Amino acid sequence: MKPLKIGEVAKETGLSVKAIRLYEKIRLIPASERSFGSGYRLYTERDVRRLRLIQRFKLLGLKLSEIKGIVASLKLKGEGCDCGRIKPHVRRLVNQQLHEIEKKINELTHLRQELRKIQKTSNKLPLPQGFCLCSEIPSRPVRSRPGLEILGQ
Repeated sequence: MKPLKIGEVAKETGLSVKAIRLYEKIRLIPASERSFGSGYRLYTERDVRRLRLIQRFKLLGLKLSEIKGIVASLKLKGEGCDCGRIKPHVRRLVNQQLHEIEKKINELTHLRQELRKIQKTSNKLPLPQGFCLCSEIPSRPVRSRPGLEILGQ
């Protein structure tokens, strides 16, 4: 496969040119070769595969710093699979991500229950004292100093 320019890689992967430049800048992908004369960035099929891998990890909810830890261990040159080397690291990060998601789901479930309680009771009963903020708004501004109006008592 002939080297691809950054726009072609963007089209191939669905990433923006800006994202590809960022990934190169923060070393998620190796620095690209440059074309002689024009200075265009040139990418290989291996670079495209690495960008797709980064996309998959992002879809899993991993942070760029976590992805960087994974791709740092990948072989930069030559062919071959690095799966055996990165699997334990990926498994640990995925387990952490699952734990965080479960925690968020539990928090949201609790919030939903509380909101449903309020929803059911707000139409039938008077709200608990202090729940309504209307009584907290003063009927007229209070002056703390001449010329300075503030909300208060």
